[in-house]
Amino acid sequence: MSIASPCINVCVTYPDTNLCYGCSRTTQEIKEWSKYNDEEQLKVIETSRNRMDGWQRKVFDKVYKEKVETGTSPLKKQKLQD
Repeated sequence: MSIASPCINVCVTYPDTNLCYGCSRTTQEIKEWSKYNDEEQLKVIETSRNRMDGWQRKVFDKVYKEKVETGTSPLKKQKLQD
């Protein structure tokens, strides 16, 4: 199985928490993503989603779902069109 990266192309890391604003992964989790097996990747997605709440989780879920279904996040599509 191939797990889509949870990156939704909002790539800014908040220095105080070391978490990405878009996907809520740590810099280490982002760096190591391609080395993780499927089980580890699913765990990272679950952990990062649990770091989110409210609007952030709602937006992430919507954008990530579209990325999984189409292969590209809507934010990346928009950047490519601009």
